[in-house]
Amino acid sequence: MGVRDDILKAAHRVYETLGGGHEEVIYREAMCMELQDMGYTVKTEMPVTIEYTTSAGKTITVGSVKVDIFLEKEGEKVVIELKAVKPLLTGKKEKDALKEYAQLVKYLKSLGNIPGFLINFPFPPVPEGTPEVIESG
Repeated sequence: MGVRDDILKAAHRVYETLGGGHEEVIYREAMCMELQDMGYTVKTEMPVTIEYTTSAGKTITVGSVKVDIFLEKEGEKVVIELKAVKPLLTGKKEKDALKEYAQLVKYLKSLGNIPGFLINFPFPPVPEGTPEVIESG
């Protein structure tokens, strides 16, 4: 089983067990436990530096943000951003139209374009009763 499958399995298990309506931090802790049990090294609230290059070519740090979950196993690195909000993918809304997805993409770029996932544990739950998972790329 690969990283993607492990992440999906963990997200489904967490949502199936906890249901909707919790704060994001509750889902983060449960996801971390599931992924650690699968053998991943898990870091939470990992800082990511945001840099800006001026028109003169000078690169400066303009701030930093924290990614919810940073995973590593056997050299593979993945970022997971979590949400616990209303369903994100309603109607014909595409992932590229989501602010949350744009935020993830910026984090991934700052980390060298590693893979990432945006996972929403929606409330009210979506009809399928599963978390919303949006993969980068």
